[in-house]
Amino acid sequence: MKIFILTTELDYRNGWGRYSLDIIGALLENQNKVVIAVGSDSVNEANIDVLKALPPYLEHIKIYPLAFLYAWRLRKYAKDCDVIHCLVEPYSFVAYLLSKLTGKKYFITTHGTYGVLPYHMSSFKKYFHKKSFESAEKIICVSNYTKNLLSEFGLKNLFVINNGINFKNFYHRPAASFKERKDIILSVGALKHRKGQHVSITAFAQVSDKFKNLKYYIVGSQDDPKYFDYLKKLVSDLNIENKVEFLSCVSDEELRNLYEQSKIFVLTSLSDKAHFEGFGLVYLEANACGVPVVGSKDSGAEDAILDGKTGFLVYQNDSNSIAHAMGNILENKELWQELSKNSVIWAKEHDWSIVVKKYTK
Repeated sequence: MKIFILTTELDYRNGWGRYSLDIIGALLENQNKVVIAVGSDSVNEANIDVLKALPPYLEHIKIYPLAFLYAWRLRKYAKDCDVIHCLVEPYSFVAYLLSKLTGKKYFITTHGTYGVLPYHMSSFKKYFHKKSFESAEKIICVSNYTKNLLSEFGLKNLFVINNGINFKNFYHRPAASFKERKDIILSVGALKHRKGQHVSITAFAQVSDKFKNLKYYIVGSQDDPKYFDYLKKLVSDLNIENKVEFLSCVSDEELRNLYEQSKIFVLTSLSDKAHFEGFGLVYLEANACGVPVVGSKDSGAEDAILDGKTGFLVYQNDSNSIAHAMGNILENKELWQELSKNSVIWAKEHDWSIVVKKYTK
């Protein structure tokens, strides 16, 4: 099969980019061919030729009025492909027009916020977004939570395929035991209110009173200076400056080392009708390294975490519940070992070599 792909970039440092790299790699390994269009300002970490023919995804105002121009330029590359797959929501209307110009069916992967948010925006953006979603052959939702939110808008073409991971990138050796690991709790995700780091910091402060050597490493881009300043002040007010460390830029190897050293991974995101965690690849990455995870109920994490088997799901914005879950794991080594063992098995079941077959069947 030859697939025309639209995405923002091929960059392991962010969710869309990592998803795109991994699914494209899996498609190629399964003897498929791809033609890839990306944003004009994009990063390309793959040894693959790309067409930098789309606008930067943040420039939404340019996407809709000029969508026909982008589609017209790309039609000659897409006409020889079997299908069109838009891997990220902002380019969905370009995919719709490209389908009209070439007669090819198109699919859209919707991850979370950007699939739902336009339904709550101006009639201008809502119209084009709605048109592209309703006309797609299938809308591939990365979680049942995302699917359920979109179904409220009357969409009938929704289909769930949970995210995959490149298992071998994270599982390099048998997971370290509880005793071999350091007293580290780890979070990975952009520092922004929706990711809920302020809630997990408050929970960590409670747990660290009992576990005196416990450290909390928070990895993520610090592009929201106001929120980052708020987090630093919160850490200071809770008197845990010597226990919390913020890391903004880490390599994949450094990230894997952090996973392998940590005893718990926590990302307790917050949801509303338009902003939410669509799935959470980082839960599976942590699991692949044998790390039990703590995530939020009423989010895509409900598909990523087997509650009580690979970690725990907790109520949103509830630092007491988060602290209880972390303390329970730290106090019970046998429980930790069981969660760790289950986590590796669960992550391996989500390897892209398995997940990609759901896309191509």
